[in-house]
Amino acid sequence: MPFKNITGKQESAILSALRVGQYNLLLGAGFSMDSANERGKLPSGEALAAELCNVTGAKSNSLQRLYELMTPEQVRTHITDRLSRSAPGKTAELMSSFIWKRVFTWNVDDVLENTYQDGRRLQRAVPKHFNDIYANAESLEELLVIHLHGYVGQADRGYVFSREQYLKQITKVNPWMTVLTQLMLSEPMIIAGTSLDEVDLDFYLAQRTSESARSDRGPSILVASDGPFSRKLCEKHDLLLFDGRSLEFFEYLKGLLPTAPTPSELIPIETQKLISPKVSKVVAMAFSSDFEVVPGSAPKATNSRFMYGHLPTWSDLESNLDISRPIVAGMLLEAEKRIADPLNTNRLMYIGDVAGAGKTTVLKRLAFELAKRGVRTLLCSALSRIGADTANVLDLLDGPVVIIIDNLAEQAPAVVDLMARLRKPDVLFVGAERGYRENYLKQVLASVNYDQFDGLAISGVEARRLIDRYVEVGAIGDHTILKQKDRFVREVQSDPIAVACCRILNDFRPLDRIVDSITTDAGPEALGRYLGAALAQHCFYGGIRYEILMKAFGGKGGQEQFKPSSPLPLDFYDDPKRFVIPENAVLAENALARLAERDPDKMLLTFVNLAEELGSWVNRETIRARSPEARLSGRLFDFDAVVGKYLKGNSEDFYTQVKSVWEWNSRYWEQVALLNLARYQMVTNMERRMEYLQDAVTHARHAVTIEHHPFPLTTLGKVLLVHMLAPGISMKTSFDEAFRKLSEAIQIEDQRNRVSVQPFGVIFSGVVSYLEAGGQLDHKQLSRLTDILSVASTKLGGDREMQRHIEAVKQILV
Repeated sequence: MPFKNITGKQESAILSALRVGQYNLLLGAGFSMDSANERGKLPSGEALAAELCNVTGAKSNSLQRLYELMTPEQVRTHITDRLSRSAPGKTAELMSSFIWKRVFTWNVDDVLENTYQDGRRLQRAVPKHFNDIYANAESLEELLVIHLHGYVGQADRGYVFSREQYLKQITKVNPWMTVLTQLMLSEPMIIAGTSLDEVDLDFYLAQRTSESARSDRGPSILVASDGPFSRKLCEKHDLLLFDGRSLEFFEYLKGLLPTAPTPSELIPIETQKLISPKVSKVVAMAFSSDFEVVPGSAPKATNSRFMYGHLPTWSDLESNLDISRPIVAGMLLEAEKRIADPLNTNRLMYIGDVAGAGKTTVLKRLAFELAKRGVRTLLCSALSRIGADTANVLDLLDGPVVIIIDNLAEQAPAVVDLMARLRKPDVLFVGAERGYRENYLKQVLASVNYDQFDGLAISGVEARRLIDRYVEVGAIGDHTILKQKDRFVREVQSDPIAVACCRILNDFRPLDRIVDSITTDAGPEALGRYLGAALAQHCFYGGIRYEILMKAFGGKGGQEQFKPSSPLPLDFYDDPKRFVIPENAVLAENALARLAERDPDKMLLTFVNLAEELGSWVNRETIRARSPEARLSGRLFDFDAVVGKYLKGNSEDFYTQVKSVWEWNSRYWEQVALLNLARYQMVTNMERRMEYLQDAVTHARHAVTIEHHPFPLTTLGKVLLVHMLAPGISMKTSFDEAFRKLSEAIQIEDQRNRVSVQPFGVIFSGVVSYLEAGGQLDHKQLSRLTDILSVASTKLGGDREMQRHIEAVKQILV
């Protein structure tokens, strides 16, 4: 075998990763050398350099230096035309018989694109230029081919050949190159066709070590001739060396996996059975990534981590490791009643409570019990991007369907839209959300009927059951607990259940002391990663992508942090193990609060590192697609709910330090505006107050200039309504602008068939303040206000806070 020092376990890991499309490829010129066009075989780097010597009259084997001497016409003839219209060779043909995560290539030729033009291929190639914004593949059927040095199909956008260009691309904020450095750190990579002399290969490999590489993925591989340099490179960066050419390597893979599954064949069997044959493969794959079919039974749990803070698995529930809770029985009866009544228009109910109250376990137990009773039950992923096609899939299902959503605030806009699209009457949505997002959730859900449930506070009976359960599994460390059980029952009865569990495991110490102890025991890198994951999950329920976390906070000791023995254990949110969360959410929330108090500079660094590494993954396209990174960053920058809460006096430093990465983003400027608005309201010096207020207006207007969207329009309206009451300001001028912007925000939402509570609330409170201060509405404003009141009464009448706003406006207009 041409591998050097490969074990049977490593080969099995290669096969497993290859089968499910986990590998990324990084390809050099050697990959294309058996492909050809009308001018013959495509050249290697050395051969191309020799051709260019004849063109330029210079003598050099450096492509970079030769390229600097070429005229635009010579580039077109001897680069673009020379490497275009390529017929794929055997290497490319073999490569395309497998599923890949992504392909990065230094080659500027069109070999890969032409290979995938054949409709029989497993994937569809989508070329990306190095200067393109980051994009997510819609599914495994879509293969992004990222040309790191340019592409003959987009020759007008330029190539990267010269050393100067290399350095410029490496040092500037280039999304695809940044993403590659993050992937190279830990994800499975295959590097083939390279001479090992590429300037940027060293850059990409620089931070990769045996500690940073993931042990739960296939090993990364370097395909190159055996020699001292290649062996040293593999040893240094934890790569397996395949001694041979690219063709030989892909022939080896073909022998390992003669027939690779298609992307649609990777959809779980239960989901395949569920989805109608009328649904396209692309829609079926999207639906599969968004929803998990809840099983009616599961194997008994072995080596469960549930009682230590891990999210409950179906096996944990089958083994009854959770305690019986009355709220489950009540919600189960309510769910069965609603799905049995096709005339019922209230198709949404949710649990709202503090972090650690047991919402996730209650929801999953409810889902499991429904599935046991034969009710088709689907669990929505926090990572999902529920789209319009979801309604079409659900409408084709027979019988009632219950959809469980454990991060309802994240999915609420999509759920409202989905409910409007569904023709099927017997679909019920059951969700849960942390209490601090209740106001936002109520605003989004204002146009639909829903019921909120409570009852998660643990009773004395439940507290006793909880302690007994830990006694049963031998997880009690202090024997006095057994002798004085009533006392300890009373002690934890007032705690959220997750806090009670944590205290039981730690001899009933107060939670703050537990957190102080474990954060002291952890090393600085482990603490940094834990805080990064905790902050990410506070902002976005699904957590943070593994490679981003490791790049932001270092990979040293990262693998150890996923073991139960770690003082600050991390866990994966999803089964494919892509997104990281803290194992115990309650400890994580408390750790964030304690750090904000004790070490504000460390907290600032956590925010900055997270924001900077997220930057390349977020752009207007990924925001529209509601990617996990876009949703995470949107919440991370929220001044009122997150930044001000945890950074306090360091808030301005955060926005300043990440400005170069995020200043393109309208939300960034919205939040900077709100920061200045808060400062205006806090300081007493009038000159400084007015400076802050003017900055708030300026930044809010800039946000609208960047993106004409209801969100920045609403923020600008909010700021202007404060501005109008400031001394020395023309109240009418500021009010008129605010009224126009808020009215426009409402109009845009209406044109999109959406209703957002916030602009209504801001415009109504602003009108009341304006009229109370002596202002007067003109005829046009009064007419528009009447229309807005009518829309709010019709579509948001179920929101009590909105009813109060409407009534206040009506009273002052009388």
